[in-house]
Amino acid sequence: MNKNRNFFQRALDAVIEGRMRQAERYVAQFHSDIPNQRGKVNGR
Repeated sequence: MNKNRNFFQRALDAVIEGRMRQAERYVAQFHSDIPNQRGKVNGR
């Protein structure tokens, strides 16, 4: 039973790790797009 639980725990950890990497890529893309958008908004 312990080995079965260990398998599911590793699978869950892999899913969480993948989501974390996806979130880090999203944030990096967002930060790289910000400087390009500063000149597009008209100041009032």
